[in-house]
Amino acid sequence: MYIFKNSFFTLILVYFLNLQFAATTNIKKEFAYGLNVYKKGNCMGCHSWHGKGGGGYGAGVSLRTMELSLEDIVYVIKCGRPGTGMPYFYKKSYKDERCYDTKFEDYNNSNRPLSSKKFLSIKQIEAVSFLIKELFQGKELTKEYCEFFFNEGSKVCLNIKN
Repeated sequence: MYIFKNSFFTLILVYFLNLQFAATTNIKKEFAYGLNVYKKGNCMGCHSWHGKGGGGYGAGVSLRTMELSLEDIVYVIKCGRPGTGMPYFYKKSYKDERCYDTKFEDYNNSNRPLSSKKFLSIKQIEAVSFLIKELFQGKELTKEYCEFFFNEGSKVCLNIKN
């Protein structure tokens, strides 16, 4: 009976460890696409690789301290923020689709919304928004994220404590 209980416990433990490993692998796989979009859209140019802001092109806001819903994050990436340095990333914004209930003809040249250098599809915008919501917003920078961004063992990540 003791051997059976031990074997049963071992099977249960292995089962749950496999589930946890599978969940972690799936999450990383899911976030990998969003991270690729974050890099393609050059979000780190303003928000930096870590999402704290202060990148090279401008002092972008911290994505870690903002408090927006996932829907709001999608909208801001899609439409930008007129009057700020945040560009719009959706090609149809302000042309075929209204943003903030406006189109280009509602703006004069001095405060016209800024266009990003690379446009993103809705799928890409949703993926990077999910990454921001789940890995940045309200969270501290971790070594795990750093190694996810740069690769495991990167020297950039050596001094980051979890």
